Amino acid sequence: MRAIFLLGLNFVRTQWIALAIITVYMTGIGGVYGLHVQRPEVLFFLRWHAGYAMVLATLLAIPALQTERKSRRILAVLSKGIHRWQYLGGLLFGCALVAAFFCMLVGGITWMLARESGLQPEGLAAVTLALVLSAVAASSLGIFFSTFLHPFLAMAATSTMLGFPFLLEAQGLRVPSAMFPVTGVLGLLLDFHFQPMGNRMWTMALSALCQIVLFWVAGAIVFARRDVTISPE
Repeated sequence: MRAIFLLGLNFVRTQWIALAIITVYMTGIGGVYGLHVQRPEVLFFLRWHAGYAMVLATLLAIPALQTERKSRRILAVLSKGIHRWQYLGGLLFGCALVAAFFCMLVGGITWMLARESGLQPEGLAAVTLALVLSAVAASSLGIFFSTFLHPFLAMAATSTMLGFPFLLEAQGLRVPSAMFPVTGVLGLLLDFHFQPMGNRMWTMALSALCQIVLFWVAGAIVFARRDVTISPE
């Protein structure tokens, strides 16, 4: 676990520009909302930036593996006795740290806006936790596809999988939201009005955690059979 932790921290260090942009953007947009905050705008802020969290987590995760292969850094890391499942775990942990940072900013600013508008931010902590886990679940899916697909194809495959519930709904079919925790959490946010969501939110959080482990293991199995000594096209 120490190797995963160190690899994750190193990944976060390489993303300092993204972290700086996130901090400046969230501070600025939070200040703009705080000037004339109204109750409907608080929920709009939360729901809108929840979608940003999913997009950010996916965009960070998918090209990470190819970037490491192009720079040949992956060979240097693996030559030090790091297993490939640990390497993928480090990338996933790094993506999780960045996603958690963004989601905590979203949750913290939402909490401040809610208090300024006279709302009691009940249930916000559970929503933020579920949002973090669902964003990491999106990252795990992206990393899984990136182990055997070009980033552009991996992005298309990830987007298709994440949007699959919407395609089913368009055909009049419904699937249990626990099977697709990323879209499930976004759907629950539409019903969130600063009241405890009960077991629904915790079910989504647990489902997202299971998906993280599932795609990490699946990605490790696929990546163990991939040749990393050649440059990706």
